[in-house]
Amino acid sequence: MKYKLKPGVESFDVVDGEFAGKKYRKGKVYDKIPPIEKNKFEEVRDQKSEAGGKKKSEKQPQTSNLKPNATDGEAGGAT
Repeated sequence: MKYKLKPGVESFDVVDGEFAGKKYRKGKVYDKIPPIEKNKFEEVRDQKSEAGGKKKSEKQPQTSNLKPNATDGEAGGAT
């Protein structure tokens, strides 16, 4: 799972324990978080599901291939 700071939670540095020296900043995604601070974080959706949406948009340019075919038809009609 991946995590990021919840909205309204300020960035912070951990000073004690296993995560001492780690810095947690707004807008960044983390694989591991200090268990004692878990209430400051929210889970981030897997990026693979977002990539699936991008693949769908890749299909859209295929429909634009129809436009050059229409142009070819127009050129044939002008001859």
